[in-house]
Amino acid sequence: MFRRVLLVGAALLLNIGLSQAQTKYETDNVRLFQTFFQDAPIAENPYGEGFFQYSAFDGEVSSIDLAVQAGFPVAPKIQLAGGLGFRSVDASGGSESGITDLTISGRYHVLPGPTAISVGGLIDLPIGSEEVFEGTFDFSAFGSLRHHLPSNLVITSTFALEFIEVKAGRNSNRDTAVLLAGGLVYPFPSGLNLVTELNIRTEGDFVLLTGGLDYKLKSGGRVRGGIGIGLDDGAPNFAIRGGYFLEF
Repeated sequence: MFRRVLLVGAALLLNIGLSQAQTKYETDNVRLFQTFFQDAPIAENPYGEGFFQYSAFDGEVSSIDLAVQAGFPVAPKIQLAGGLGFRSVDASGGSESGITDLTISGRYHVLPGPTAISVGGLIDLPIGSEEVFEGTFDFSAFGSLRHHLPSNLVITSTFALEFIEVKAGRNSNRDTAVLLAGGLVYPFPSGLNLVTELNIRTEGDFVLLTGGLDYKLKSGGRVRGGIGIGLDDGAPNFAIRGGYFLEF
């Protein structure tokens, strides 16, 4: 039964893809949810997004994030981006709130075309509150690609080597992790885009599957929202987010 459902779903996607093969849609402006800072496209104009996210974890722990993130091109092949947020954590022992670490990233466009490739780096400056599980200095290097198929389906992937600070009392050490991320972006004629992602981190038992929608308004902005399902202990069991994205 499950195999039949998969075959029917694949046939429907193939049929939709063939029907749209003659029309090209702009999908480079459709940003990923999980790897927002580690993606291949270089923006032509500055952009920003504000979003809300609720996450539920094991042990009756939940968090609410209110955050902003933005990016801007500094050269035809170079882009900088950053993000900062406010987090509230609710646990059985009480609740805490505070700002998150400041994320700064940069990327360089190595290869344009149907298969676009970029490389870059990302750092988290430890300005956040330890009470909301922030306040660590982390950094990483990554390579990302987007491959555009004739059917308008876009395949995305990211490989990152991460160096994560782990605190134990007054002492800290640094773990090395590998991030493997893959996703799909599928545009529809109405301006709606389907975005699916799977991120796997080798440290911290983190596996998160997300599905989201990105809808372009006539005003030029984008309404974005999605849900996440954790597939391992280090990821939230469930997450939901909504936001508004705007190019300037």
